[in-house]
Amino acid sequence: TKYQKRWSDASKASEGAPMAAEIDRAKKYCQVIRAICHTQVSKVKIGQKKAHIKEIQVNGGNTAAKVDFITGLFEQEVKVADVFSQDEM
Repeated sequence: TKYQKRWSDASKASEGAPMAAEIDRAKKYCQVIRAICHTQVSKVKIGQKKAHIKEIQVNGGNTAAKVDFITGLFEQEVKVADVFSQDEM
């Protein structure tokens, strides 16, 4: 698609610049920060093939701290017990 082509061309020109610009924009203008997370169905073995997708709002601290916290978790595994306490949901 045109969007994907433009994004890849921009990222080739300067390493990580488009993503860095979006992160700086979120730190400057956003008030609520949310992370979109998904499950790893291949590890559960229940016969399901589609992953569950959940949008989780991050609370506490200022906006820049929230964005830094979420960007630190990019492409990493986060266990449910690390996010939610017993009987919270």
